[in-house]
Amino acid sequence: MRNNRLYVDFISNYLSGSTAISTSYWYHIAFVYNYETRQQILYLNGVQDAIKSNAQPYQGQNGSINIGSAQAYSTTYYYLSYIDNVALTTRAKSSVEILRDASLMAYYSFDLPNPTVDNGPNGLDGTSNNIVTASGRVNEAMRFLGSSSSYFRAYGFYQISCGVVGLKPFSMAMWINPSSISNIAIIQMFYSTISSGSCDNLLGISSTNLLTGQLIVYSVSSLRLTGPFVTQNTWTHISLTYSSGNGYTLYVNGVLFGSTGIVSYWTSGTFANLCISYSTSCSTSSVNGYYQGYIDELYIYNRELSQTDITSLANP
Repeated sequence: MRNNRLYVDFISNYLSGSTAISTSYWYHIAFVYNYETRQQILYLNGVQDAIKSNAQPYQGQNGSINIGSAQAYSTTYYYLSYIDNVALTTRAKSSVEILRDASLMAYYSFDLPNPTVDNGPNGLDGTSNNIVTASGRVNEAMRFLGSSSSYFRAYGFYQISCGVVGLKPFSMAMWINPSSISNIAIIQMFYSTISSGSCDNLLGISSTNLLTGQLIVYSVSSLRLTGPFVTQNTWTHISLTYSSGNGYTLYVNGVLFGSTGIVSYWTSGTFANLCISYSTSCSTSSVNGYYQGYIDELYIYNRELSQTDITSLANP
């Protein structure tokens, strides 16, 4: 960084970013040099921040990589802060790949041979208990048995309900195929210490009888949004987004259903747990039944997905 902006330099062949960077906030930064197009490109949080065309190639042949220090003439400058998840790729990544690296918190395909592995860039692998791998909407899916011993859990979520920070955007998308629609929780968010009082039934199905059930969005001990009815034994794609300006927005099978408008969500200052059909129920909600059925292709992002994004996920 120079003058509070990103900076890359091939020895007097340099590019400066356009956005000022603040302290005490996590940023995803990326630099791409494309030998074919002769372009230097800087990205900040997955979005192009600066670009330079007709940039001559990097001339170095070998050498070491230093992280956290840089030398200018006889002076060494040191970086005093945090760095995480450094990666070097020996090809020019596309803007789509950079955005995915920056914004995809986790992606669980639930495919064999490792159905609980996070296929995203952060390695937030989950754990499961008494789960059956079955044919899914895309390849394999997880089948939940509708009991407290049949669950999926993943830990380490930073920017999401019950996580470290508040009022930051996030999105999640998944396919569900419920065998039961009788007052069940689909997605529960817990503090790092799991208890019934530190829980948010973020997404569930509310029902007044055994035959009909409606999607609900529940946050901060309050019902925020009532969605459409869902059908048993049928694959349905659900996407839920959040931003401080729009609140929660619900999409079903790629179609916008509705938004709450401005609402907040609670945070704990600790990493959050994402649970499906976990044994601990939320004391602030009556929709606490154990999920029974199939779930496939679970994505969690740290940004508010667009309609184009949602359409793509709902049509694999």
